[in-house]
Amino acid sequence: MSRHIELARTLGSDLQGRLLGRKHYGQTCEILADVPAGDVIMLDFQKVEVVTGSWANEMIVPLYRWAADPRNDLFPILLNLKHRWDEELQLLAQWNQQCYLWAEGRKGLPSRAILIGSLDPVQRKTLDAVLQFGEITGAELERKHPQEGIGATAWNNRLRDLHMMRLVTRSKRGREQPYSPIIKEILING
Repeated sequence: MSRHIELARTLGSDLQGRLLGRKHYGQTCEILADVPAGDVIMLDFQKVEVVTGSWANEMIVPLYRWAADPRNDLFPILLNLKHRWDEELQLLAQWNQQCYLWAEGRKGLPSRAILIGSLDPVQRKTLDAVLQFGEITGAELERKHPQEGIGATAWNNRLRDLHMMRLVTRSKRGREQPYSPIIKEILING
């Protein structure tokens, strides 16, 4: 499932400043309070004219942390950002050690996104495996990559880290926890 939030309509088209960012963070959490765990949240920047790093630092950064809380377990995607904002978001991602998915689209879940932020080589390899296989567990990765010499527990730790970054979803299947990509194709930008 997914929830689409048009930020220009909900918060306004001028998103700048720390105080406004804090206010918008609270408003956005209130809007998302009834969204079921596991849902994708598309924050649509269509018709937004201005976004500053100080606003994003007070709204986007804590929103991702709030979304990662197991009580919420939501997966934000930044939709329809203007290309001139990607540098500010890249700096924000680096500063806060977060990653963001940026996609274009109107309705429904996009099939392709750009990753803003950086992954270490191990995280990137694990994300590539999830994207390749669609749904996978740590035990399955151990079986599919025996040449790596990496055990199921290590694979699970890597998958858990990507889940905390809001890049993959997790479900329960008996005692196993399969992980799946939020979006089918993720281009690495950082």
